[in-house]
Amino acid sequence: MIRYEVIFGGLMLLHLICCVLIFIGIRTRVLKVRRLMVPVALLVPFWGEILVLVLHFQILFGQTDLSEAGVEKFQVDSELYKAIQRDESRVSNSTVAMEEALIVNTPKERRALIMDILNDNPKAYVEFLKMAGNNDDTEVVHYAVTAMVNIAKENDQTLWELEEKYTQNPDDPVLLADYCDFLWRCLEQGLMQGQVERMNRNLFDTLIQKKMRSGPAVAADYLRCIQNNMALKNYVAVASCLESARRLWPRNEDFLIQQIQYLADLERGEELQKLLRQLEEKDLYLTAKVKEVVAFWKD
Repeated sequence: MIRYEVIFGGLMLLHLICCVLIFIGIRTRVLKVRRLMVPVALLVPFWGEILVLVLHFQILFGQTDLSEAGVEKFQVDSELYKAIQRDESRVSNSTVAMEEALIVNTPKERRALIMDILNDNPKAYVEFLKMAGNNDDTEVVHYAVTAMVNIAKENDQTLWELEEKYTQNPDDPVLLADYCDFLWRCLEQGLMQGQVERMNRNLFDTLIQKKMRSGPAVAADYLRCIQNNMALKNYVAVASCLESARRLWPRNEDFLIQQIQYLADLERGEELQKLLRQLEEKDLYLTAKVKEVVAFWKD
């Protein structure tokens, strides 16, 4: 029994030493993989280390699959990422949308896709990672959840640093803008849940209100304020901000969409239909985005 414990302890020690060497290799850029591969190596003993080395040599020697369709080589650059948005003008016959790849492709191809994303820029694909977290493939789920946990940890660290800086210098407009922008990006990722999300949304409301009071009127600030209060169901604040925004930017369609959503959330059917009729009677030019929203809520 003691012999098996010694063997197990020796293997775990070897595993930890390999993980430390991998971490050092990534930090010194000897290994051509990203830092997010360290948790993979740590949580998947031995196979994780082998996977890191395989990815390193693939990147080092430029080994890629030559298949035109499918996701085997799927180097996720900006053009392919646009395919997620289903922009039909940009989707070619050789491009497979990522969400479809999770359903129609083989386990090997799905795992290759998730590893490409982990090795590229996971923060740019949070929505895809959330879909992958509900996949039937346990290995894909493991990698996706690991990536999201690491993204959340990095976000928390950056938010803590921004809070410290803001506490020391609350009157710095540049710092306030950076704090607002980063906190909003974190909220949009949807990785916060429950009380944590509500606490950060209340914090964002405080910060954005201060930014709106202290600086020139910016449409993006008003839009974020409205969307944040909609999520908090602070409809009194939504109405006040909407009124100010529609007065400042009467032709901005983003605020028109938010007003429609506001009336719909409060189930003010008569007011909503009156607004939609006014839009038709005024014969205004509406973009396809607004027409789609109007058509959805119209009787």
